[in-house]
This record gives sequence, structure tokens and C-alpha cells, in this order.
Amino acid sequence: MRTCPIGRRTTTERETNLVLQAAAGDREAFGQLAETCRPWLFGLCLRVVRDSCAAEDLVQQALLLAWRDLAQLREPERFRAWLSRIAANVCRMHLRRRLARPAEMPLAEEAPAGTCEVPDAPLGVDQALVGLDLADRRMLTLFYGEGLSHAEVGEVLALSAAAVKSRLHRARVRLRKEMLAMMTDEQKTRLDVTEKAPWKLRTILLVEPDSDVRESLRKALTAAGYEVLVLPTGEAALAAVRERRGQLLILDKHCGGPHWIEVLVLLQADAWSRENVPVAVLIDPGSERDVILAWQAGAQLCLTRPPLPDELVGFVKRLERLWPQELGSHSG
Repeated sequence: MRTCPIGRRTTTERETNLVLQAAAGDREAFGQLAETCRPWLFGLCLRVVRDSCAAEDLVQQALLLAWRDLAQLREPERFRAWLSRIAANVCRMHLRRRLARPAEMPLAEEAPAGTCEVPDAPLGVDQALVGLDLADRRMLTLFYGEGLSHAEVGEVLALSAAAVKSRLHRARVRLRKEMLAMMTDEQKTRLDVTEKAPWKLRTILLVEPDSDVRESLRKALTAAGYEVLVLPTGEAALAAVRERRGQLLILDKHCGGPHWIEVLVLLQADAWSRENVPVAVLIDPGSERDVILAWQAGAQLCLTRPPLPDELVGFVKRLERLWPQELGSHSG
């Protein structure tokens, strides 16, 4: 059996053998696969489309497509991830058809709470999922409901494993907010859960080797009401973040060691800094590669160096309004 963390679904050796037999044309073997997979496949579709009758139909559609295309599966041991991807696509097309016929069928988000609860789901989770958008719901369902790994969820949704981790974090934050909004004060007290204090920007960490640029940015940010802590290198910035001395890092790509990408990666590797210290990177004009690298490494903003002081202040104020919510788009 393929090893995985406790609670994760696995494709057993028996299932892998059935996949191989079915791919060779054995209908009985595929029938056994279908019966084994139908319960969790139904749960996946149900959580996405919020309609038990539609979920039954979508499960059947997904299984028919899987039977048709099974010979194309190159890695039999990844059958469940492959089947999940088919089911997710079928659900997506179903919801698109709903949107095209609003008068005939209500949207998934409008489905009455409690009409399609999934057995054994934690209390309130299904209702809270209704409040999320489709992308968040699908992400959480695949990872927690179906037990897929980050890499397998990435296969289903055509995302990198790093992107899955980042989006899962944001989806969990939104789900927690939905669940807290559904609770009474008595329930929150009994369960010992409280809403986090809102993120507030007070001190900005600034790493800028050019003295003229550094001073102009410092003056503009100070005039806008922020405290600015000027630091000489990326290493000094990492130390300041570890000591929790700032709520935002403005990092010039030409900072002293370590390399600016390494600084971003180390900040993302730490749970506290990832959630509490957004990073704005100053890159050279016209460097699209640096923009891509910065986003992949976890930066929230990319600005062309040297930025205009008023431009930087505007971006900082915008980030302060939106963080820790997901920014609508990256800016270069």
C-alpha cells in the first residue's frame, strides 16, 4: 500500500490491480472499482454542487468518463487522484450550466442549508462551506474531505503544490470566519474559540541599499503615519521578523545576503511570518522573471525600483486594507 499520513485516502495494491485489469477491458474489474469509489466520489460532488440528486448524476457521469478514458491513465496507483480530477471537472461544468439557466435551477450557494448534509461531517462545517466561493469549497473538499495530498489536489486543479498550500491556508481562514459567524457567544465561550484581533500595520521594515531612495521612502512612509525601521541586509530583516518588530517588509532585490529569494522562502516557511508579515519586493524595471519569482516565493506586492514615494505609500495603504484577505491581483 502507498504510505501516507493517517486519515489520507490511499489507492491499495488491490485497487491498483483492478485498475490494470479494467484498463485491459475487464468490465467486472471496473464495476468493483466503481462500487469502492462511489461513496467518497459522491461526497466530493455533494460538497461542491450542494444537491444530492445532481451529485448522484455527476458521480455516474464521472465514472462513465473514467471507464472511457482509463487506458490513458499512465500511473494506475494514482487512480483516485485522477478520478477526483474528472469529478471536479464534471462538477464545474454542471455549475456553469446552472449559471446559464438561473430561472430553472437555483445556484449552489442558494441551496437551503441542511438539505444535503454529508454523514460524519463536523457540526456546522457543511453550512459554513455554503458561505464560501466555489474555488475554496472545492479546495477544502479535495484536501480534507477526500484526503488528497497537496500534489494530488494540484493535479486535480492544475496548480502547483505550493499554490495549493497557499490557497488552502486562505480557504481555512475564510472557513473559520464563516463558522465563527454562525456561533453564538455562548458557543464560542464553551468551545474556547475567539476571533483573532484584526491585523494592523504599525511598523514597516525597510531594506534599501541606495541611501537616497531609502531616505525618500522613509520620509514618505513616516509622513503617512507609519514607523519605519531601516535595516541593512536581508539577514537583518529576517532577524527583525523573528523578533516580531514589524508587520510589513519592503525588500529591495539588491539587499545584502542572503539572496532576496531566500529571504522570501524563509519567511514563508515560518507560520507566524507567513500569516502576519506581508512582503513588498522592489525589482528592476522590465524584469518579468523577477516578478514571477517573487510571486512564487510568497511576495504580496512587486514594485519597480526605485518606486515613487507616493506610489509606495498608496500600495502600503491598499495592502493594509486587504491583508490578511487574498489580494485581488499582484501589482508590478
